[in-house]
Amino acid sequence: MSEQISERGGTLETDVAVIQSNYVRRDEFSALREEMGVGFAKVNAKIDLVQAELVGKMDVGFAQLNSKIDVGYAELNTKIDVGYARLDARIDSATATLLKWMFASQISVAAMFIAAIKYL
Repeated sequence: MSEQISERGGTLETDVAVIQSNYVRRDEFSALREEMGVGFAKVNAKIDLVQAELVGKMDVGFAQLNSKIDVGYAELNTKIDVGYARLDARIDSATATLLKWMFASQISVAAMFIAAIKYL
């Protein structure tokens, strides 16, 4: 019986030691979790700062790019307007020339009819 008691006492002592070591480990793990949580919070804060800085730089870059695009667009529009003005001038000149030739050809045809009637 004393062997059973000593065996059970040894088992009990072993169980108590395991339970105590688990509590120690849990305390160590909770401290580790806290340290990791603080570390992750610092990393997240740094990431947020870098992200905000990057977004600011991107906004400045996009603003510069948009201004360059606007300047190019304005220059292109002025060149197109100048081209349309030249084209309108050429069309007006061609229209005037066509009207002169049509008027001259009508006068010539009328002169032919008058000459034909006069000589007939």
